[in-house]
Amino acid sequence: MPTHSPSPAPAPPPPGAAPRTASPRRPRRLAAVAAALPLALLATACGGAEAGGAGGDAGEPRPGGTLAVGLNTSVACVDPHQNSSNVTIFVARQIADSLTDQDPETGEITPWLAESWEVSDDATAYTFHLRPGVTFSDGTPLDAAAVAANFDTIAELGPGVTPLASTYLDGYAGSEVLDEGTVTVSFDHPNVQFLQGTATITLGILAPATLELTPEQRCAGDLTAAGPFVIDSYQPDQRITLDRRDGYDWASPVLEHSGEAYVEGVSFEVVPEAGVRAGQLRNGELHVDTIPLTEDVPSFEGNGFGVVGRPYPGVGVNLIPNLERPLTGELNVRRAIQLGVDREEIVAGVFTEYDQVARNVITSATPFFEPLDGIAHDPDEAERLLSEAGWEPGADGIRERDGQRLELVALYHAGRQASPMMELVQSQLREIGVDLRIRLVAPAELAEAESSGDWDLWYSPFHRAEADSARAVFGFTGRNQNRAEAARPVDELLQRQSGEADPERRQRLIAEATQELVDQGYAIPLYELAGVMTHRDSVQGFHFEASSRLSLYDVWLAE
Repeated sequence: MPTHSPSPAPAPPPPGAAPRTASPRRPRRLAAVAAALPLALLATACGGAEAGGAGGDAGEPRPGGTLAVGLNTSVACVDPHQNSSNVTIFVARQIADSLTDQDPETGEITPWLAESWEVSDDATAYTFHLRPGVTFSDGTPLDAAAVAANFDTIAELGPGVTPLASTYLDGYAGSEVLDEGTVTVSFDHPNVQFLQGTATITLGILAPATLELTPEQRCAGDLTAAGPFVIDSYQPDQRITLDRRDGYDWASPVLEHSGEAYVEGVSFEVVPEAGVRAGQLRNGELHVDTIPLTEDVPSFEGNGFGVVGRPYPGVGVNLIPNLERPLTGELNVRRAIQLGVDREEIVAGVFTEYDQVARNVITSATPFFEPLDGIAHDPDEAERLLSEAGWEPGADGIRERDGQRLELVALYHAGRQASPMMELVQSQLREIGVDLRIRLVAPAELAEAESSGDWDLWYSPFHRAEADSARAVFGFTGRNQNRAEAARPVDELLQRQSGEADPERRQRLIAEATQELVDQGYAIPLYELAGVMTHRDSVQGFHFEASSRLSLYDVWLAE
């Protein structure tokens, strides 16, 4: 990746509020470097590729061709404001640009659609100066009114429709258009994480015509934005095809070239069976497999193929207890599950060299990460805690109390090695007397399954290069994934860190909050999942963006 001169950037905050007119505040320019990301981000990829990119020296990039990318599941909704699944992000990132970008190697927030910005001393007001000459693919200008309309619409739709985007706009008080190219976004309390949020596709800028559509229409592929590709066809269970946008010329400086994208089009092919995707990659039907099987990865290291791997930042793969359910509402049960999981066995038995044992709720690729106490495998202590709570082994080894079996329902969704991982956790917990019933939920059913609350444990990775991801998932002002009925002490800590601009104080708050999540069993960390993808050697310039998701603007085909 090329290096870039620093541009302004601040620190992170919280979600929710009603619009009001922005009041003037004394702005200050911030040095653009957020916390530097850990060295874990720079893991070496195999097959001659680098951690962020793929392909050897095939000469000068040449335009043309259609890139075929394999997805493991359907894209239930293509609107990034509404849906934050990996497959949605893989597609939407190619269509929509963001106000800022984030350097995947340094964590620095850099310009993109906004050339520069100022942040008030209390991190409640952000003023963006937009890049001139940018248009949406329908020809309308990307101006301050369009940016304000994006944030207003997210706030109006609310957490029920825009759950993740709403957490980035925690405390949103409104956007004020100062002139055609300048907009101030205001919050009713400090929101330090907002600037990094503007670098994500979740807050990608959509055209005003798209914002006027119903959420259902936007989900179904009626999406206009300012990115390097446009949607040609949308068949969520089969394929999504994109065409290169003519005249595109405002790429992020983090990327490797300017002007239009190299490939003429992208075809995202929905192929649920991993073995079929691997075969299609070998025979040339696919250029990239986004979710290869772990056991297949070594066979694609060389011999005309390559592997790109990079740790996901954000909240790692955790099991999240539902506090509304009577069994996972018990602290001893939650702690026993924490101690009953053998993370070393999970990573060694199921995953790749890129994946790691969890040492925190957030991953080692996330700013402000530090290892926590209490994430250990201690089945003897787990059994003692269960016995202390009155759970004693039954005839089949599953613990019982007052005639009730210690039976828990765990929901999870499709992901790399998710099924064998959950089966292994199921086996490990059976050894301490817990009967874990696991159920794979289809993408189209995830939102309904989650909101139903008919589960004891929820499987949840959440990828974002910001420590505030812990609040977004667990916090009472975030998704409240634990389904807590009222704010807890940990929620106060999570909220305070999101409004703390001083890095040292914020570091302490994040460490205290994540340790409390572990100590109280609100989070059961399992492992750090890496983005791992296999590709043909003809794919050049293939790399991940800061959240370890696809960036296809620089890709070209040497064939």
